[in-house]
Amino acid sequence: MAPIFRSGRLGIFFVQNSAGSEWPEQKIRSEQAVIMATSYCVLRMGASVTASMESILHENIPFQKQSGDHRELRSFSSTNCPFRRLRRSRFTVMWWLVGLLGMPLALWGQSNVRLMGRVSEAGSGAPIAGAVVQIAHTSFGALTDEEGRYAVENLPPGRYTVIFSALSYASRTVEGVSISQDTPRQLSVTLTPAPLPGKPVQVTVTAARELPDVEGDRVVLTAETVAQFAGLGVANLLQQVAGVQVETTGGGKSRAILRIHGSRGSQVLVLLDGQRLNNPQTGEVNLQEIPLEQVERIEVIRQANTALYGGSAFGGVIKITTRRASRGPALRVQAEGGSFASASGGLGGDIIRGGFGLVGHYSQDYSRQNFPYHHRGERERRENAWYRHRTLFVKIHRETPHHQVRVQYHRQHGVQGLPSAFFEEMNPFGAFAEGTTEARQAQYRWVPGRRGYVQFQYGEHRLRERYQNERDPSPFTRYHVVQINRVREAQLSGTWLWGSHLETRLGLNWLEEQLNQENRLFPSLSMGKKIRHTRSAYGSLEYRPAFLEPTVGRVSLYTAWRYEAYFDQPGEWYPLVGFTVAPRRLPRLYVSLNWTRAVRYPDFNSLFWKGDARARGNPDLLPEKKREWNLSLGYRPRRPYLPELRVHHYRADIRDLIFWHRTVQGFWEPRNEVQAQKQGWDVEAAQTLLRERLRWRVAYSFIDAINKSPEPNRFNKRIVFIPRHTVNASLTLRVGGWQVIGEYRFLSEREMLPANPAEKQLPAYSLWNAYFSYRRRLGHWQVQGGLALHNLTGTSYQLLRGYPMPEGEYRFSVQFTYQP
Repeated sequence: MAPIFRSGRLGIFFVQNSAGSEWPEQKIRSEQAVIMATSYCVLRMGASVTASMESILHENIPFQKQSGDHRELRSFSSTNCPFRRLRRSRFTVMWWLVGLLGMPLALWGQSNVRLMGRVSEAGSGAPIAGAVVQIAHTSFGALTDEEGRYAVENLPPGRYTVIFSALSYASRTVEGVSISQDTPRQLSVTLTPAPLPGKPVQVTVTAARELPDVEGDRVVLTAETVAQFAGLGVANLLQQVAGVQVETTGGGKSRAILRIHGSRGSQVLVLLDGQRLNNPQTGEVNLQEIPLEQVERIEVIRQANTALYGGSAFGGVIKITTRRASRGPALRVQAEGGSFASASGGLGGDIIRGGFGLVGHYSQDYSRQNFPYHHRGERERRENAWYRHRTLFVKIHRETPHHQVRVQYHRQHGVQGLPSAFFEEMNPFGAFAEGTTEARQAQYRWVPGRRGYVQFQYGEHRLRERYQNERDPSPFTRYHVVQINRVREAQLSGTWLWGSHLETRLGLNWLEEQLNQENRLFPSLSMGKKIRHTRSAYGSLEYRPAFLEPTVGRVSLYTAWRYEAYFDQPGEWYPLVGFTVAPRRLPRLYVSLNWTRAVRYPDFNSLFWKGDARARGNPDLLPEKKREWNLSLGYRPRRPYLPELRVHHYRADIRDLIFWHRTVQGFWEPRNEVQAQKQGWDVEAAQTLLRERLRWRVAYSFIDAINKSPEPNRFNKRIVFIPRHTVNASLTLRVGGWQVIGEYRFLSEREMLPANPAEKQLPAYSLWNAYFSYRRRLGHWQVQGGLALHNLTGTSYQLLRGYPMPEGEYRFSVQFTYQP
């Protein structure tokens, strides 16, 4: 069964996001740009997500309407993105590298700022970060940075009404603002403190926090957080969120699988710009396929949500949004090296001209991964764990006030050795896997008016893999398998605001999953071609009653529903209902409760696998189903130097949970467990100190996953490979251009057998990691260097049974960014 869970697509080059490229002497620093992007556009009129911010705000978060408040939700133009530098001078000529061969282009750019200024608090003069600047009766707008500055670009000449608003401040309207073609207009205002209803604009250096809504209680990792932890890798980045666990098969950029609250990787839906990446054969996603250097925002939803996202969102949802070409021409060059003969490099750039934006990046990486480790008191060396990859990412987008179009292409080709499992007990005989992943998607959004939008999206995800071990003399372990997985998905959806307190969403979804697998050594064991379709209709409703605000506070009542028909099974309904309350007397505190039904359909391997002599699928498997309660409580202090707190409790009753078991004949075969129960707690706390130079963060997760099936040797036993206790803590220090991150992670023991014998456990372990970086601005160039140190104490541990991890690893990186 060796080739079932192996992947030939490993590694994405980690690149610091160029959003962090500005310095204090510039009009807008990178930290300000990130904060502007992660603050909420709490506008009023259409329920459309702002176009230039769509890569950061994937859904609409409208304010509650207040008497006399004429703000309306509108869409932004991409040229209004606050990432654009506020400079009047012309951009200088530069070389920009595009495509696989990196052909240079000479490009001219020019600042298109037409309205700029500062928003501050009346009386104190303190800057207001995250304030919304809206041009009335247009789709133009902006957000203020942490110094209260804003800029609106590409605004046509004329006279406008400008509306300024922010959470806990009274809005202000300035009429008759004249905009000329040649000279930017300066307009600075002050806002008077006053409680405002609506969803809060949360500004934080590391993660944007949102009130739970119909999508669930989410944690948002911003571009700055991604840039901070990119040097430590995608696993360390995602594990900053309580309840998230990433399992890898080795060091560097080896295959990485995501788990939420102990769920299998196949139970977590991973979306890249709205397109699912889950492999229909295994249901999993190798996180190393994600182009981390292009990521602008990651949303982690730690609960099931079949109602909105379908059958794959059984354990949670990861929504990854890539950045747009939101600045002038830019060129980035990266290089990395480190332990075990690891090396990588990348070239990328972006430009926006004439309403069109283009983002491109190409990278290569290689590693031998022949690291030493200890097992049973002896020093061993891992063999045949090498990998090499090539990755290309291209994104083109075009936005107008009423139309938004995006086309995207992502390709990765990789080859890797397949090391022997169980501590090199078997000779791998040069086994290897080769894989090519291609993802294509197109999206069109029509914004007909002020209150809503209609969106159509189509995507294809194709994965071709080859697993080969023909030199193995044993017919039981020799294999040569070629398999092609293909996913096609189309979705039509619309969002609309009815008045100021009711938001609705409706959609249709069509999904086709294909597998064509050929066993070239033993054709009779081929799975052949399998196709299945899923069709669904869904909707949601969110109501914010204004009459409760004076007595109770901000209240949001929401529900979602989905009718889904899978394969040849009859359709079923999957509802979600819940509410969120932010008390009037404690407006920085919120409480949220929801209940939902969820489903997950078996993957192709679980149903049809017959690729070797040790395992076989089970075509009689039933879909996994569960009922889940989620309770969330959060506190966000108004003052930035007070600690933040978030607590999440969940309880799920699961039927027909799928697990692979070993039969009395010695075969591994999946089967449904009659009943299981999972409950737990996530606790997160964070605080910023020393004028945002020092920040600590602690995330703790407790999981109690129990098998309730009636078999005596399984009843009330813990479910395998799920740790009860997980702790992740980090400390970030910034001084000048220096940044230091210290990280600690603890994982308790995990059961390996369903009967839970004490001698068959993966032992607990703790790790210490560190990352040092320095950046400096030299004219139009920014240079940044970094050094990542993993497992400083030399701990011997395993994430997966039989796959040892490095007892120490280092990685250095350097990046050059050119921004005229």
